[in-house]
Amino acid sequence: MRMRIILGLWIALFSCVTAVAAEGGWAVAGKAGTLGFGADLHRALVPGWLSFRTGVGFFRYSLDISDNDINYHARLKLETVPIGIDVYPFKNWFRLNGGLMINLNEVAATATPALGQITINGTRYTAAQIGQLDAAVKFDRASPFVGLGFGRPFKNGKHWGFMFDLGAMYHGQAKLSLTTTMPPSSQLQNDLRQEEQRFARDAKDYTWYPIIQFGLSYRFGATR
Repeated sequence: MRMRIILGLWIALFSCVTAVAAEGGWAVAGKAGTLGFGADLHRALVPGWLSFRTGVGFFRYSLDISDNDINYHARLKLETVPIGIDVYPFKNWFRLNGGLMINLNEVAATATPALGQITINGTRYTAAQIGQLDAAVKFDRASPFVGLGFGRPFKNGKHWGFMFDLGAMYHGQAKLSLTTTMPPSSQLQNDLRQEEQRFARDAKDYTWYPIIQFGLSYRFGATR
């Protein structure tokens, strides 16, 4: 639902832009990479030196496996909205970029014991005791990013252009949440919290997410 709202707002913004795009200084770019698939909208602020960009990126993947009579379902969701600036220090194809990412990335999984048992913090539990175990890993919703890139959407005399971005997003420490569909006993509740704390210790050094993206841009209006 959140991604549909974001996509709707972005499409509305794009529709407004196309109405005035004939004056030049606007460009769009399709992209693919570690943030998934998506598109960016570019606006030249200082010709040759500075431009603004925003957009959307998304990707989803799920996997079902069964092991030792336990059924696992895992889901990866990438949803980001970059808001940033591109700086061209040499007024050519090389650029530096940075800004803020609205970060809705999430990893989720469920584990359902069929006939077997599941171990939580060293204690074994049956399906009757936990029902289904749900796990969700989330990150900071507001995540700054920095990077560099090659290619410019406002190249003189060209409508089409190739773009490449390399950088990193600081998403903070990953936060794990564990819940069960059956009301947890005090022992189970304590074991869940212990597992969350263990995950926090293990993940404390993984606070950056790599950004590698390839794209194709199109510049509106007349080229000079």
